[in-house]
Amino acid sequence: MGIVATGQLTIVDNNDARPITAYISATPGPQQAFSKDESSVAYTPDWTTVNSAAGLLLTAKVYIGGIGAAVDITGQLSNRRWSMDLATPIAGTAALISSSAPMTATFVSGAGMTFTTVHNAGGSTMNIKSNMLDSVPSDVIYFEGDYTDPVTGLTSHVVAQITLGVVKTGTNSVFVLTRGTDAIEQATGATKNVAVVAADLIRAAGIDTTGLTYRWFEANGATQIYNAAPFTTKYGLKTTAPAAAPAGALGDIGANLPASGAFNTFNTLVIHESAITDIGVFRVEVKDNDGVVYQTYFTITDASDPYDVKLNSSSGDKLQNGIGSTSIVPEVYYGSQRVASLTGWSFLWTLYNRLGLRGAFIDTTRTAVAGGRNITASTTGASAVITYDGAAITFAAGNIIKAVYANGQERFYEVLSGSGNTVTIRTPVTNTWLNFTDYPAPAVANDLVGGKLFVCTGASGGQQTTSGAAAIVVTGDEVDAKARIYCEATRP
Repeated sequence: MGIVATGQLTIVDNNDARPITAYISATPGPQQAFSKDESSVAYTPDWTTVNSAAGLLLTAKVYIGGIGAAVDITGQLSNRRWSMDLATPIAGTAALISSSAPMTATFVSGAGMTFTTVHNAGGSTMNIKSNMLDSVPSDVIYFEGDYTDPVTGLTSHVVAQITLGVVKTGTNSVFVLTRGTDAIEQATGATKNVAVVAADLIRAAGIDTTGLTYRWFEANGATQIYNAAPFTTKYGLKTTAPAAAPAGALGDIGANLPASGAFNTFNTLVIHESAITDIGVFRVEVKDNDGVVYQTYFTITDASDPYDVKLNSSSGDKLQNGIGSTSIVPEVYYGSQRVASLTGWSFLWTLYNRLGLRGAFIDTTRTAVAGGRNITASTTGASAVITYDGAAITFAAGNIIKAVYANGQERFYEVLSGSGNTVTIRTPVTNTWLNFTDYPAPAVANDLVGGKLFVCTGASGGQQTTSGAAAIVVTGDEVDAKARIYCEATRP
């Protein structure tokens, strides 16, 4: 898993509005099949008789917060309305289709053909007791409302839409309809989430379940999902009955995938969260007994909240006269919610000095002396040799040292080798972020005398890594007047 967030030791006033998700559901579904045999007209399903003859039921749903802790706020919205053009409100109780010009343009008018809209504390619904005109292949119905955040006072205008469609007899009277998850949230912990989508082949007589086989495709519908890497860790297949809601679990990932190019009998795709970045576009093919293949596209949206890393310093953002230390602990927020457990999370820490140049953390164990080792001699150039006091330090090529001049100027150098109480620097090879432009090599013999030498953290390019809620300790030896601590968080 790649880096999912970064953080700095910065105090911020976060007053952004919380994320809002809105959609419209349709019962029994957003599409109809129209057929005509001479004077006999039939719709499947017939929206004049469904839902105990109340008609097609559209239900608006508006949630605030991430999916895992979302709160239904539909009933709290102000200025709620249904429309077909985002301009002309549609309202009424058992009102005739013919009483509304936008409704008349899309739905069959006549005796008993009505619509009802409801807005109350329980939510917002719209019943349409009519069928679509066969001359209108599709149309959009919108729901709107305003939500005012009780904390920030910010008002967000919410718009959701659904597309209703009708297909005629002939080759287009048979179509594939998907149902299930249309959004997935990335988990903050080690247990990941899945999205589940089932595909149904719809004929004029209803859902066909006989003799069908399926193929599934990712990458905008271009690449088949089959039994090979990387698909085995991202997808699985199972069967869902027409009357059952699609459901799946992590244990389904990798199951029942076909050979490349092959169809199989599983009508449900289980999708691991790692397969979705922002939005995933998929395609499903359904082949019937006659060998005819039907297909449709569908999308899964990543509805994750943003991650934010906050750094808490035990001594605030000040050290006095280069003395003392502070412990810095990461906190991760998912949207407005603090991630309670950082088990499995890892953090990469990088130090930048007062000039904005990348530096390195001090290895206090190898330096062994608070305040650093005294530099007693130095030569010049890209292969300068620096002599220090105290016990000899064992160096390896690629190590980093920090040399501080007597006047306080700091330099970071890459090590070529060490011998006794000397260390030889080199043009950086291992740590390519280092260079003699940012940190010039010694230009005058013994100009480092009177300064200090520190050993920096080992094979990590001068950076530090931690896991979970572990802290790093930053001392006055690392902070030359000012330093910026940068943290990259990687979730499990």
